[in-house]
Amino acid sequence: MKLWQKLYVVLIIPILLILNIAIYLLFGITYKENIAAEKKQAVGDFGMIIDQIYGEMQQSQLNDRDVKNIIQKYTNYYKQQKIELGLWQGEKKKKIYYSDKAHFNTKKNIIKNNKVIKCYIDGHTRLMVFKLQKCQKKTFYFGYEKTLYNLDSMWKNIRIYYALGSLVISIIMALFMIVVLQKCIKPVENLNETVKKMAGGELETRTDIKGSDELAVLGKNINIMAETIENNMKQIMDEAERKQWFIDNLAHEMKTPVTGICGFVEYMERAKISDEEKMECLGFIGHEAKRLQNMSYELLDLAVIRHSDIKKQNISMNKFTDELKKWQEKRFAEKNIKAEWEIKADRLFGDELLLEMLIRNIFENAFRATDEGGKISTYVYENEKNTVFEITDTGCGMEPEELEKIKEPFYRVDKSRSRKQGGTGLGVSLCQKIVEKHDGSMEYRSKKGVGTTVTVKIPL
Repeated sequence: MKLWQKLYVVLIIPILLILNIAIYLLFGITYKENIAAEKKQAVGDFGMIIDQIYGEMQQSQLNDRDVKNIIQKYTNYYKQQKIELGLWQGEKKKKIYYSDKAHFNTKKNIIKNNKVIKCYIDGHTRLMVFKLQKCQKKTFYFGYEKTLYNLDSMWKNIRIYYALGSLVISIIMALFMIVVLQKCIKPVENLNETVKKMAGGELETRTDIKGSDELAVLGKNINIMAETIENNMKQIMDEAERKQWFIDNLAHEMKTPVTGICGFVEYMERAKISDEEKMECLGFIGHEAKRLQNMSYELLDLAVIRHSDIKKQNISMNKFTDELKKWQEKRFAEKNIKAEWEIKADRLFGDELLLEMLIRNIFENAFRATDEGGKISTYVYENEKNTVFEITDTGCGMEPEELEKIKEPFYRVDKSRSRKQGGTGLGVSLCQKIVEKHDGSMEYRSKKGVGTTVTVKIPL
């Protein structure tokens, strides 16, 4: 059974029951009021009739014949109004006269003076009133019976109309409830269909429920949830793709030096070569082994940085730059590269070892890109939020499309130059991770044949 059908059964039965009970009670109250009005009228009419009969009896000899004539005259007159009269004499209630259509014999044993008795006889409602009256020292009991034909007929018709009306109203109410419940449940069915599609992998599916009620709010929350799941899945897929790309490139990068090492080892084992050739082979093997070692160190650094928390602290700018200058002096001397510094900052906040690794890697990349006799300039300054390092070289520079890929692992602008100088292609990725750990930013600007500028911003 569907939800709307359950709600229909739960709601329609009590609603129709309450509706019919309410109508029945309303009719019952109206009927009682009508009976009360008839009783009041019966007492009034009976009193008036008794007064008239009593007046004539006072003027008669009050024998049985006279009394019967008097009561018969009034009985014949009031029959037209559906009123029957009766008369008893003495304490034993000896019958003198009452109409053949009257039913006093059914109630004469419970005669109550001037009290209206309501009874239901032969399918009709009848009102009876009795009164004790003394006349010329004789005791008489007068009886009054009125049959409520009109009231019974009216209420019989009302009961028929009530049954038909109740049936019609119940059918209309039932159909109305079906329409309303189906309309109310439709958003739930839409939500169910949307969630079903999402479960089937259609994460781009969204609900389309308007309004501000609970179902509309639920629909909006489902949309938010779906969007979050879709974004998370996209991130997971992108991350998986990046990892696969990283593994593929790592395998490719390792294949070249390993293949070279194996080839030279096999050549040395099988060929008869001179000592000079052996030294050349060993030199190449050592160079490729050094590349593998550097690659493993940088991969380890990447893993450590990615999964470790850093300890930030205030760093002495003078001490920090002095260490870098000493490293530059030794490294740049190999290609007679000139180092220039301009420092207009006193503060630096972060992990000193990681920041030193960051700047050294940038210097190393600039060193590899710069020809002998070139220049690398470093400008350090502060603004309101950051300590900024701008490092500019006079190297080979890069095209715009190369700038977009520079931060990808194993990417090299000049592969032959980088491999020859021992580069692994991981330096920029390592720098990017260090900058991200410090909540900073790193930006590259370059022009082919002119040089490259790297701007690093570290929050204070």
